[in-house]
Amino acid sequence: MKYASQALWWGIKEGFFQLGRLMLLNLTCLLFSLPVITIPASTLALAYTIRIMVIDETNYSWGIFLEAFKRYFISSWRWLLPSLLLPIIFVYNILFFAVESYTLSVFIQAANVVMLVIWLFLQTFTLPFVVEQEQPVMRIALLNGIKLLYQKPGLYVLTTMFLVVFYILSTIIILPILLVSVSMGLFVTTYCLQVYLGRRGIVPEEESSKVYKRPGSV
Repeated sequence: MKYASQALWWGIKEGFFQLGRLMLLNLTCLLFSLPVITIPASTLALAYTIRIMVIDETNYSWGIFLEAFKRYFISSWRWLLPSLLLPIIFVYNILFFAVESYTLSVFIQAANVVMLVIWLFLQTFTLPFVVEQEQPVMRIALLNGIKLLYQKPGLYVLTTMFLVVFYILSTIIILPILLVSVSMGLFVTTYCLQVYLGRRGIVPEEESSKVYKRPGSV
């Protein structure tokens, strides 16, 4: 749990250091999402730009968002469609069987609620994993997320808990969800993922002489 809490803490701390850039990216993503049909491309462009910022901020530039937007304009639907389709099916089943009071109907409702919660839980690292690929494939991202959950359950659960609380509070306050919440949440999850992948240390190099080793290394 120490590993997970340190990774999450430094992700949050680094996110606040990058707050100005994250606000600009968040507003840019909202602007590019206004045509609605461009939402998947702008979302993946945001995630990819934040990935570059986390791995090596010296390579970061605002133009990366535009390049990523064009790159993912079509292929981003391979991420969005499965992300929307399954929750819609689960919610439909929950509502459809709500009119029945039979034992079987209650069981089907409960099963769909459980599957919906599991699906949402597995989305914590899906988007950061998607932009790790040359082409966004939801199935591969999900499998990588499950692998992370198996190898580092503390990191996965702690990050998920942070995101749930963070997004609920942001939605209640309203303003943060418009200005920075999406980009900040993505930054934290991307930072934690890069720690897991061995591209970022748990603490900045200037504050620790400890060399971070990739999970599973000797």
